[in-house]
Amino acid sequence: MCECSFVRVACVALALAAASLAQEYSVDEPNNRDVVFNGVQSSDVSLIFDDADIIVNPGERLDLNCGFQGQYRHCIWELEGAKPIQVQDVYDNVHPGMSKPEVPEGNECGIVINSVSTEQHGKWTCRVFITGNSLEGSKKVIVTVKPTYPILEVDNSQLLEVTSDAETPVKCVVAAARPAVGIRWFLGDKDVTVMAETEETPTDNEGMYKSISTLRRTFEPMENGMMLVCSVSHKTLTVPENASIPLNVVFKPVEKPVSTYYQIRPGSDYEVKLNFSANPPPTRKEWRYGDTFQNIAVSIEIPGAKDRYETYIEELGNGMYTATLRIAGFKEEDANQRYMLVVQNDLGETSYKVRLSMDDAPKDGDSETRDHDKNPSTEYSVSEGIVFDDDTMSNTLSGGAVAGIVIVVLIIVTAVAAAGYARYRQMFCFAPRAESKAYIGDAERNETDNGTANDAVKASTDHVNGKTDGTVANGNGNVEQTQVEEINNEKKNTDV
Repeated sequence: MCECSFVRVACVALALAAASLAQEYSVDEPNNRDVVFNGVQSSDVSLIFDDADIIVNPGERLDLNCGFQGQYRHCIWELEGAKPIQVQDVYDNVHPGMSKPEVPEGNECGIVINSVSTEQHGKWTCRVFITGNSLEGSKKVIVTVKPTYPILEVDNSQLLEVTSDAETPVKCVVAAARPAVGIRWFLGDKDVTVMAETEETPTDNEGMYKSISTLRRTFEPMENGMMLVCSVSHKTLTVPENASIPLNVVFKPVEKPVSTYYQIRPGSDYEVKLNFSANPPPTRKEWRYGDTFQNIAVSIEIPGAKDRYETYIEELGNGMYTATLRIAGFKEEDANQRYMLVVQNDLGETSYKVRLSMDDAPKDGDSETRDHDKNPSTEYSVSEGIVFDDDTMSNTLSGGAVAGIVIVVLIIVTAVAAAGYARYRQMFCFAPRAESKAYIGDAERNETDNGTANDAVKASTDHVNGKTDGTVANGNGNVEQTQVEEINNEKKNTDV
């Protein structure tokens, strides 16, 4: 008899899933450390040569490596536009300033230039002669040339003036270098190179380059007075060479939220000190007060005085100022007033709103943050939110793991669906099934017996006792169950 079951099919699916999880999903990266072999290779002879460029400073040692496997007659080195150099002559000390490699194994045709010069910049070719043929390999030797000093292309070499709400391009130029230089930008201690684009242009056929880096940025008022630096790095430089210029960021007076000053004692003299920034300096500045911010009736120029009020201003440097409103003999009616500092310069006007309170300041435990002024009083704002760290999100699942999980899920779903379909179509034996003997075909039974048996089966299924549930509503309006009877629907199989 057939012994398979739905459970067995599910077990097979789980086994397939486990096998899938055991697989490793990865993409193999090419191995860039493999040695490059150029030239003709066979079982007898081959050239060992790395054609990667060499960058070397004047006066440094230059190793020109060239190896050979097999029998060869002799080998030479050739520099474009110069006479060939026979390797054996170098080994015999015929060429001053050149010598034999310290390790000749795998470098049978190599030579050493003890102190390279700019005249030895160019394409070098190692040529090895064998019977009836020659093998060769070439590489580029870049003898460096120290870059020219970086220059910032600005209108005023002493000061770079920019507007806070406009993007400003700034160029840094290195006229010549071999190879091309690297250029980075710094604003104070902040690296802002990401906002720059560098263009490298060949100036001759000898590998010299002109580099122009253009920084495009909108500068902020808080960056006024900072130093903008173009930093140039090169193989010839032990430390970068820098060109720098101070920033003069011009902006209208910077806006601030409403400031509230707390714990003011009645009867005492009180000074409201409000910091603000503006560049160029303010051309008009005054304190105003009234019943509401919409109804400011009185204004006092800075410096100035009226009734019990006096005004002052202090310049802190770098576009920073402190405006002071002094109130003699503070009264409760002063706390009910609303105050406003109005500042205007050549780029615009800004109003700063101020409230005065005799109440205690909110406690430090409150979910509020302070906008600090010199006084222990300020406007409060609530800031809540959830911040997700990119590093936290990046360490979840790799692409291979996700692919493995998807494949496993698809295998399980397919296996379960196939098993269910097979059971429905009775394609496999999932469990012993009792069938009515009245429907079992038998060649020895006649037509009359089959009809009688079928009638007996029909009669056995006509007997069904069932009752429905009844519900009534009680006096409280709640629905209660009054009668529940199970439906007895039993089919009897009759042996025929």
